Amino acid sequence: MAIVNITCQNDADFYRQFAYQTLDGAPIDLTGSTMRMGIRRHAADATEEMLLTTENGGLAIVDGPNGKFTVRITQDQLVRLALGAYEHSLIRIIGSMQLRIWSGALVNNAGASR
Repeated sequence: MAIVNITCQNDADFYRQFAYQTLDGAPIDLTGSTMRMGIRRHAADATEEMLLTTENGGLAIVDGPNGKFTVRITQDQLVRLALGAYEHSLIRIIGSMQLRIWSGALVNNAGASR
């Protein structure tokens, strides 16, 4: 499982494209999958501070056969999220199977232009 650390500034959207692939670079097909990324202050916390999914537009599979997807956190979401460090994990859902793609930290910093 990969570790992906994300740093955001709350004066702009965070938007990145990723390619889900094997260690040798072969794409992993995401066709028919949905995705979910929960963000909590601490992984053990009951309260989820933010939820990004393929259903709510925070995650988008842009080229399923080639494993390409995007993560988008809007500036409005980042302004409402308290500054500081959080933990997150990205889960791929295929039918009843849930597979962890990555986990890591998300840091929300103050942006000067907010």
